[in-house]
Amino acid sequence: MKSILRIVSIACLSCSALHAQESIPIDDFDNQAFYASGAGEAGIVMPFESRHLVQRPDSSPPVEITPESSSFSDSARADSLRPVVKRKLLPDNMSFVERGLWGESGFLRSVGLASPLTPEVRKSELTLRRTMLTVHQIGGFVTLGLLATTVYYGQKTLNNFYNPSQYRSLRRTHSNFVTYSIVSYTATGLLAVLSPPPLIRRNENSTTTLHKTLAWVHFAGMIITPIIGSKLRHSMNELQLARYHQVAGYITTGTLALSLIVVTF
Repeated sequence: MKSILRIVSIACLSCSALHAQESIPIDDFDNQAFYASGAGEAGIVMPFESRHLVQRPDSSPPVEITPESSSFSDSARADSLRPVVKRKLLPDNMSFVERGLWGESGFLRSVGLASPLTPEVRKSELTLRRTMLTVHQIGGFVTLGLLATTVYYGQKTLNNFYNPSQYRSLRRTHSNFVTYSIVSYTATGLLAVLSPPPLIRRNENSTTTLHKTLAWVHFAGMIITPIIGSKLRHSMNELQLARYHQVAGYITTGTLALSLIVVTF
């Protein structure tokens, strides 16, 4: 009975081998698996035509790389990479002067007075900006003191309008302080106007916004007041024009004082 079962099993395996040989290369299978030396205690020796039924461990079919699969792999790899984000070194809303001087192709960079735009260079420029604005603030208080002194001597000059000797002396002192005030005001303003731009400039209302708004007022006053004063000697109505000059001087000084207060306290 055992012999019959063995014969039937061998016949079935032989039929399966015939079908497998049609689609599977024999070289991909381990024919050593059923040699007599590897039969073990059972003493079963597989027929030669059935020995190729055990596949080699290393005979997995090669993966065919087509142009489509290659492009898909490249696109998948590209999608998996994090996009490179260029760091912004200048604010978007720069003023005309800032863009013309400190822009990526600004005048100072084109003539070599400022280094090409890099993170390290911008760090140095921000330090320079902080220094210039600190000096600008100190210069503002110096200018305010000079303007207050100018207004004081201007008021005394006006009070002695009908005292020619005192009037001429006081007017000379007043004119000297006008010159000092204009020089100090100009230098102080240029420190702010010519300073490098910040890293970020937010579009929001703040004390700095109010400070800049008041700056336009006292800037206009610093132009109008000396012009009126220069016309006093050539006017038929000198006293009336001196009153206008007086009011313009007070408004300019008061506006400058207010602009300093809002950013200091």
